[in-house]
Amino acid sequence: MRLPSGETFSGSVLDLREASVSAEAVRRAIRVGRPAPADGPEVVCPPPGPVHEYVARIDPEASFDRRGALVALARTRGHAAPASDELAAVREELASVRPPSPADVEAARRRAAEAGAETERLRERVATLRGRLTAHRERDDIGDGDGRAGEAVAEAEAELSETMTRLSEVATDRIAARQRLELLESEARKARDAREERLRLQDRVGNLERSVRRSLAGFVYGEFAAAVAAVPDAFDADAGAEPGDYDGPAVAAALAVARLADVRAPVVVSPAVAGAFGGPDSAGDFLRAPVVVR
Repeated sequence: MRLPSGETFSGSVLDLREASVSAEAVRRAIRVGRPAPADGPEVVCPPPGPVHEYVARIDPEASFDRRGALVALARTRGHAAPASDELAAVREELASVRPPSPADVEAARRRAAEAGAETERLRERVATLRGRLTAHRERDDIGDGDGRAGEAVAEAEAELSETMTRLSEVATDRIAARQRLELLESEARKARDAREERLRLQDRVGNLERSVRRSLAGFVYGEFAAAVAAVPDAFDADAGAEPGDYDGPAVAAALAVARLADVRAPVVVSPAVAGAFGGPDSAGDFLRAPVVVR
């Protein structure tokens, strides 16, 4: 490890209690890896595993997602919950009944209105040009305009042809926009009608997610309970027999999970936690992982 001051440290147990660097900066450097910013510490270590994110910083004041950590630990051991396949299927079914985005419907409605307005404008323009062309032709028939009526007829015919071509294109766009709007509105109506089905599926997904987490946590809970029992008495924790039985501080659960996991990147341990073990080396021995005390 290299600190911004230029100091370097190496080994599986580092005591940085007197170093001018924060515990959070060390944790972040371990999690993010290299290259490190010039004003931050740089840590050379194995990449953090799935469980490390839960135990990267062990401190009595830190929060700890015990259930999430146990689930991650179980998955690193190759465990899979029986309900996992059903959960994936229900999630897919739920995704299929989601309504179109309100923004999509509004954009389609706006596009249909714009296409309709442009179609009407061009229709009026065609009617005007036809009237103008008729007038020029009448003057040309009676020889009025000193020969210039023929030129006016040609110009009017060209402008009318161009406008009618544009009208045909816009009318096609209007039909497509209207069909798109009708499709989205129909899907939105069906989705509203299926609201109860979506709510049922959402409830089912929630129940299955909890079931999967319970199952995965249960696979490793016996080991977890034994690790909690090995934590120093100062932490006063009791794992109980099942994942919902845990009674104790979050820091004790974090210590137990870190002890069980194959943690190869350093764990940042507060001085108070290291002190409860009798010092940094004893804390490292308990965790079976590289330790930085800060």
